[in-house]
Amino acid sequence: MITVGIIGAGLIGRERLLAVKALADKGRPVSLAGIYDINQELCRQTSAEFGVCSFETVEQLFDRRPDWIIIGLPHDVAVETALRALALGGNVLIEKPMGRDINEARRLLNAGGKRLNVGFNYRFFPGVRRALQDARKGAFGQMIAAQFAIGHGGSPGQEETWKLDPVRAGGGCLIDPGVHLLDLILLLAPDHVEVEGAHSWAGFWKTGIEEDARILLSSSGWSISLDVSIVNWRSVFRIDLLGTEGYGVVAGRNRSYGHQTYTRGPRWGWRIAENQRASEQVVVESDGNAVFSAETEALLFSGGSREEDWPAPCTATEALSVMQLLDRIRERLHLPQDYSL
Repeated sequence: MITVGIIGAGLIGRERLLAVKALADKGRPVSLAGIYDINQELCRQTSAEFGVCSFETVEQLFDRRPDWIIIGLPHDVAVETALRALALGGNVLIEKPMGRDINEARRLLNAGGKRLNVGFNYRFFPGVRRALQDARKGAFGQMIAAQFAIGHGGSPGQEETWKLDPVRAGGGCLIDPGVHLLDLILLLAPDHVEVEGAHSWAGFWKTGIEEDARILLSSSGWSISLDVSIVNWRSVFRIDLLGTEGYGVVAGRNRSYGHQTYTRGPRWGWRIAENQRASEQVVVESDGNAVFSAETEALLFSGGSREEDWPAPCTATEALSVMQLLDRIRERLHLPQDYSL
């Protein structure tokens, strides 16, 4: 029986609780060791809802020595908590990002090695996953270009929270949600990715962070564009993959982004069908709501070596590469690169 301890009873901690419960309900040998949150009222309410132990201190959870500890805390406190958890000798999942800067990321890798994973759950959206697999096996031919876009508008008053605090969050839209797309880009382009150009904008939230960023990257002679925004008043998630033999489009995520679809089309599709739309195939349709369960299952019960098992949960080494790419983009934009206290 695999035991899991959860640190953090917020939105993401709750998603992990639901994921572990869903796995147990379907017969997987997993159980919850308990939950801790500094907000004790929230912690008790959550523990009562899920029927699990709540702890008054994080040390009490550590004393249970769970097989896995999952950490869903604000960026400024997640790193030290993860380092303490890793010191126990068990396995740890820290929700993205892997620290706020390259220095924190290296500390985590040095402390955890193969015992540390980072929660990049976008790898487990069904449409994203299938599109990456298709690109990997050459379904689009030789890659020409890729476009990645994610944006939302936050909510009134969010400027008063840690999420838009430059020190606590470790920056702005590039680190959240941008690192999700940086991770996907490195899966698509595992060779070195160059930063060709970049521009960022700030001026709405006025907390000292980048609020909108447009990045041009390249890899092995083909281009990748990245658009990330937290001042996008219409929620958007989209990936466009273009190759010499065809194209793929992933659109939507879940909730306000809409259901996710992955559509694939051939080059000159209008020649083999009534029109281009008729030549396209909707490969995947999903509400996207099972992404945390899928990632948690792969994490706890590691998959095999089949094509459909790729990509696996993000390793600490892979997450360090994401932070290195983020660091190069920040340098190009003349943004702060050191957020360690």
